[in-house]
Formats: sequence, structure tokens, C-alpha cells
Amino acid sequence: MSLEPNPHNRVLNHIALHVPDLDAAIHWYTTIFGFRPLRSTPVCSDRSTTPSAPIFRVYGSSLHKVKVAFLSTGNGVGFELFQFIDPPMSTPASFDYTRGGVFHVAVTDPDPEALCERVVANGGKKIGETVTPGVCEGEAERQVALYCQDPWGNVIEACSCGFERMMANRE
Repeated sequence: MSLEPNPHNRVLNHIALHVPDLDAAIHWYTTIFGFRPLRSTPVCSDRSTTPSAPIFRVYGSSLHKVKVAFLSTGNGVGFELFQFIDPPMSTPASFDYTRGGVFHVAVTDPDPEALCERVVANGGKKIGETVTPGVCEGEAERQVALYCQDPWGNVIEACSCGFERMMANRE
């Protein structure tokens, strides 16, 4: 396989999470993180009424009903929430950093510790300690990062500065 010598640096378009209660998750993510709904109501797809809906052409025949909400983050990256209704979501796994796949979703917030307090006060949980990323140690302005979980077990990292600022021009 031949690779492009200088591939186009693609833009992250959206992230999708699976939750067992779409309405609760919409409320939670709009209230805690300020994400904005892009549609007034979630989209519900039911194989019995819309068998040719795109989602049914992507996923296998065992999927019969799903609801999806489309939100937007502060920098315009999409944030989709899926509730698979038939079949329903299996029991969420506990946090396991050794599991393959998506590890976490990260947000930038000027006060990650206060954000985490809101997460915990609204059914989430903090994971581990608040840390100063090693690449930021010794900087005049304190930078922090921490991990928490939403009420459904999805892991969220909260960082006090953007990714490029944290990682650029580092050895």
C-alpha cells in the first residue's frame, strides 16, 4: 500500500457515545458541558417503519430501533448521543484503561476542578487525581488535567488548556 507523503491534516468531525437513557444524557451534557442541541428533538429510527434508513444499512439486521441526538461543542465538533433501544444497551463496563477502543473524550475548561465537581454533583464520578501534565510542569500558569465519568460510564478528560498549547514545542 502506498501512503501519501504529506497527508491532509483532517478535522475531527464528531464523536458518538452510546447511553442507556438519551433524554437524561441530553440534559446532562447540555447542563454540565454547555453542549448545544442541533435539532429540537432526537431522531428515532425504527426498522419496521424505515427499513432503508442509513443506520440500518450500516449495522446488522439485529438492530431494530435507535434514537440519536445531535449536539455541538464550543468549537463546533459534533457530539452525538445514541440510545440503542432494540436491542438495548448492555451493562456499561467499568472503567478499564487496558480495554481497546476509545479511551476517553477530552474537553477544555478554564477550571477543570470546578467542572469535575459539577460532574460528581450530577451523578458522575472522578477518576484518580488532578495532575499537571509533565510537559507543563514549571510553567508560570498552572495547567491541570483530570479524568471523570458521566453517569453512564463514559470517560471524560478535562484539561485547562487546549491540546496544541499543552503539547506543541515540547521535547
